[in-house]
Order: sequence, then C-alpha cells, then structure tokens
Amino acid sequence: MASSIGTADGCPCVRELHRALAVVIACCVATAVIFAVAYAKRRPALTSADILAVTKLAVNDAVNEAVLKGGLKDSESNLRQSIAIRLRSAGFAGVDVRIVRTNDFDPLAGFHFDVVAGEISVRFRLDGIKDPLLAIRFGLDWEWREDPHHPYGMHASSSVMSDCLTHHYFHLAADGPDFFARLENRTEDGYHFGVETFLVVGGAVAIDHLLLAGAEPIDEDHRLMYGLD
Repeated sequence: MASSIGTADGCPCVRELHRALAVVIACCVATAVIFAVAYAKRRPALTSADILAVTKLAVNDAVNEAVLKGGLKDSESNLRQSIAIRLRSAGFAGVDVRIVRTNDFDPLAGFHFDVVAGEISVRFRLDGIKDPLLAIRFGLDWEWREDPHHPYGMHASSSVMSDCLTHHYFHLAADGPDFFARLENRTEDGYHFGVETFLVVGGAVAIDHLLLAGAEPIDEDHRLMYGLD
C-alpha cells in the first residue's frame, strides 16, 4: 500500500495539482497583504485633536452619570474606559489609553489631567466642565473657572471677593477634592491636590468641601489663605 501511495504522489498530474494549490495559496496571501496595507493607508492617523475631542465627550458623560447615580465608583477607570470606547468608535481600535494625574505631587495641576493614547500625550483642561460634586449635593450647574486673582490673599478686597462669588471661581487647594474625587461624591482626597470654591450660606461665606464635610465652613487656615482675617 505504501508503494501505491508513493506512485500516486509521483504522478505528473498530482505534482501539477500541488503546484497549482501553492500558487493559489500564495495569491491569497498576497491579496490579503495588499488589502491590509491599503486599509492601513486609508485609516486616518490618530491626532491630539481626536483625543481631546473624545475626552471632552467622555468627561461630560462621566459628570452626567455621576449626578444621576450620586457618584461614580473608580472614576478614573470609568473615564479611561469611556475614552477608549469612543476612540474605537471613531475608528481607532486597539489604542491603549492611560490617564495621568500629575496633581498627586504638583499642587498647581488641579485644573487638568493628561491623557495618553498610544504614543500621544495630551493635556485636558477642565475649564468649562460642570462641577460634579456641587451638582450632586446641591443641583448647581457651576462650571469650573480658575480664579484669575493671584495671590489668593487679594480676596481681602471686597471687589475681588464679590467678583469671585459672582463668577463662582474655583481655587487650587491642597485639602480640596480633585475632579476625580468630586466625580465620586467625595469631599477630600488624601493623595491628590484639588480645588475648592466659595458658597454663601445664610449670608456668610463658606468653603464648599468643608461645608459638605460638616466641618467649620471656613477655618483659620483658609481665612489666612484668602486674607480674610
């Protein structure tokens, strides 16, 4: 039987069939490569503008979801996954997304965070984003606006304080909750520098996170910081 098989394999027609099959396989592989290259060339390259655009949409969605649910669990992971999903929907599948919060060591980084998508890193500023904590607790639609009055001791001036209260400015604060903590309905974050704003309660000025935490509405440290003594 072995001899019969060997004879069949040695038949010229069988050898021709093998050659034909090899040619067909080679053509299929070549065609697949051509289509893959063409697709890669047709697909647009990911840009910083793409990342910023989907991040803004994802951030607004996160705020709305936080307000609806009374706070998110693991807001950073939630936002990272949302950005990745939106990038994939925009045609950028397989892009690894990371969020970098430099405010863990930089007290001046409370108004932004970085998004790394693939090999591109962009800085997303939170100006104009609705504050989730005040929306959850009080139903306020206050947007983040960084206080232009520096140093903060200038708030001793009644005109500066009036301007700050009118525009609901936010201030960098070592003990204030950052954006991600606020998404989680928390009034503090021991690992990241955050922000704070003023509220007026019963005609008196209060610091938002102190009031919400049940502490003294404005303590001595904050009075010194804003020149209110």
